[in-house]
Amino acid sequence: MVINWNNINREAISIFQEYLAIDTSNPPGNEKLATDFFINLLLKEKIEFQTFTTAPNRNILYAKITGNDSNKGLMLCSHSDVVPVEKEKWTKNPFGGEMIKDKIYGRGAIDMKSCTIMQFIAFILIKRHKVRLNRDLIFCIVPDEEIGSKYGMSWLVDNHPELLDIEYSLNEGGYGFSDIRINNQPLFGIGYREKKICWIKITAFGIPGHGSQPHGTNATAKITNALNKIIAWHQENYNENFQSKDDDLNNIMNEVIDPELVAMNQSTLNITRLNAGNKHNVIPAKAEAILDCRLPNYIDSNEFIHTIKNLVNDDAILFENLSTNEDNLILECEWDTELIHVIKEVLNNDYPNNITIPLTSAYGTDNRFLRNIGINAYGFIPSIFSLEERSGFHNHDEYITKENFINGCKIMYKITEKLCSKKN
Repeated sequence: MVINWNNINREAISIFQEYLAIDTSNPPGNEKLATDFFINLLLKEKIEFQTFTTAPNRNILYAKITGNDSNKGLMLCSHSDVVPVEKEKWTKNPFGGEMIKDKIYGRGAIDMKSCTIMQFIAFILIKRHKVRLNRDLIFCIVPDEEIGSKYGMSWLVDNHPELLDIEYSLNEGGYGFSDIRINNQPLFGIGYREKKICWIKITAFGIPGHGSQPHGTNATAKITNALNKIIAWHQENYNENFQSKDDDLNNIMNEVIDPELVAMNQSTLNITRLNAGNKHNVIPAKAEAILDCRLPNYIDSNEFIHTIKNLVNDDAILFENLSTNEDNLILECEWDTELIHVIKEVLNNDYPNNITIPLTSAYGTDNRFLRNIGINAYGFIPSIFSLEERSGFHNHDEYITKENFINGCKIMYKITEKLCSKKN
């Protein structure tokens, strides 16, 4: 079977640019716009699909190419929502899908609309070339990943588990690192585990008053003092070097200093929101802050919050866990599986002697809901991102290079075809 990749690349880029132009910022979501976009494409390919409405204007799309049931299925899965933008901070149109000097810009270019199109291209090429499948192949996009997945993957697992009788799923949570080279080849990480999300709301109360008259019960001063203690404690206990329980991996990575890889096996903490007051000359009666904390599996969220609360040592400050279900999830899946071997084999063909490592995703993904029901769900975007590209996650002027995108389409297809057409 010969694929004209020049034609496929042009088609893929065109679809990708159109998809980037669809604003699915969450909140509010409006991911039905994304579902409708793919429905039109699937109808042209004559591929069967289902949709599910999880909330107004929020849909799941589930399409399947049926195999011979020799093995359980593979699901290519991604989320259709993106984080909001501050348009005034962008130098490009965040929903323009523009290609400028071989960089394709737009909200979702990295997180994760590019991967969605890589998966979609693999999916439709399997159909067009009538590849005989030894398992079902599923293409699924879900909403609401950026705000916890209540109306997305969590909903699908709870309401339609019969659609998830599969062996593997591929989603976000790992990729190649172009700036980290071992054996003169890029390092690849495949996410097989992730950290717990622990979002903490801290509320301080005080006595309101006129801004011209200081007093000792200012809520903003209380919360500032508390946050200063928390940040100082975190900085003191945060290891700036890569660390793992795997000595062989530590030896490979002993000279690697990368913010994401350094973070993956330890607790992290960032202040992401502050809210106090409604007028410049009024002392507010309440001040709030949100901490985005990511914890290794062995750390209990409530114990972590208890540690911070004791550190602050102020009974007048309220601590609230906004992500109480995370301790009940299974966040890790098997590593030594057929899909992992296939990914490694495909990568070795293009990048001989590369190192592919088991990655603990430093952030939360929809994979955690699938791992919780026994599915080997992996995070892997088959691109080799520079540090600058990786910094585009949730940032201004997010982009992916044309080369990364088209190579990602090819590698995603090779992985999918090799796993799903393999003779038993």
